[in-house]
Amino acid sequence: TDQLTEKGIQVISSPDEADPGTTVIIRSHGEGKAFYDKAEARKLQLIDATCPFVTRIHDLVHNARENGKQVLIVGDKNHPEVQGINGWCENSAIIVNSAEEAGNVNCDALFVVAQTTIRRALFEEVLEVLEKSGIDMEVKNTICDATSNRQKSCRETAEKVELMLVLGDKHSSNTKKLYEISCKVCNNTHFIENINDLPLKQVEKCNRIGVAAGASTPESLIKEVNMQSILVILAALLADNFLLSKLFGVESFLTASERPRHSALYGCLVWVYLMIPCAFATRRERVT
Repeated sequence: TDQLTEKGIQVISSPDEADPGTTVIIRSHGEGKAFYDKAEARKLQLIDATCPFVTRIHDLVHNARENGKQVLIVGDKNHPEVQGINGWCENSAIIVNSAEEAGNVNCDALFVVAQTTIRRALFEEVLEVLEKSGIDMEVKNTICDATSNRQKSCRETAEKVELMLVLGDKHSSNTKKLYEISCKVCNNTHFIENINDLPLKQVEKCNRIGVAAGASTPESLIKEVNMQSILVILAALLADNFLLSKLFGVESFLTASERPRHSALYGCLVWVYLMIPCAFATRRERVT
């Protein structure tokens, strides 16, 4: 949002904050029906950037409410996406974010949807509890495939590396989930909100580094972190006695057994990475 402000775009939380006739962009999380009603009354020009997967959930819960069904949302009640979804069923939804909370639900029948960015495991745990309670359910699995794939990829990468960098806003729900997933399999995981958070000394020491980014992470941050990591690795390689001997023909002072694992091939890989600043993974030994 700071970058948007610098470009002259004002961030608002309600249509009441915008002058009549103003152009308003709705973010991907979406808004409740009341927002659209107010915007229409104030004659605002809307650019609706709501994620189509979220829009589908709006339609589902709106129709369910009109047909007299009790909506249950699996997700974080404080998340803007969930608040927007609830706004399309007259804010009548039951919202749970754990199996424990699901155990407290007392209802005969439910129409169940999910926040698009929750873990699939959480959704299944909640459904299991509700099923055991004997509740009749109509379930719509609305978890975004892109989110599930990103979480799966993050875990698989974290299992293979010595250092994991998770890029994004610390207030971002999906980025926090990536961080939690990575921490479970890689103790050396770091949350990178800006370039100043990059653990340069750790980057220099590790041979296998993985990078994951939240859905809302700016591309500029990804590029900056990749480039900074590459430069640190390059500096470490140039300081490597073994590499210097290869580059300049200087007799190495280390015996073969003492020489580090690096080779001149690493230097070639680094230069290749420098030519591709948009790379989404920065590693001395690339992990696929």
